[in-house]
Amino acid sequence: MSPTTEQLALGRQKIADDLRVLLTDSEEMLRLTASLTGEGVEALRERLRMHVESLQGTLATTQSTAQRQYRAATVRTERYVRGNPWQSLAMAAGAGFLLGVLVAS
Repeated sequence: MSPTTEQLALGRQKIADDLRVLLTDSEEMLRLTASLTGEGVEALRERLRMHVESLQGTLATTQSTAQRQYRAATVRTERYVRGNPWQSLAMAAGAGFLLGVLVAS
């Protein structure tokens, strides 16, 4: 995986995590306003409800996109390894060697 691909994956994960936190906070605010009354509070409650529904949809889309991309990357990696077994073995051995050097020092 290239550094750019890793950064994109981390960015997507950060967005999904942020959406989860925002969704949890919004649901908590909606729960807390359930016992309050008044016209303004009712409008706030409705806006929060719409916000939560929107976040749930966005989070579901983000998760399905990430899963689809993960599966595609897995398939590409498997095809590469099957098509280039010796190169794959050499890369794995090199990575293991470098990791061993880093751990030993």
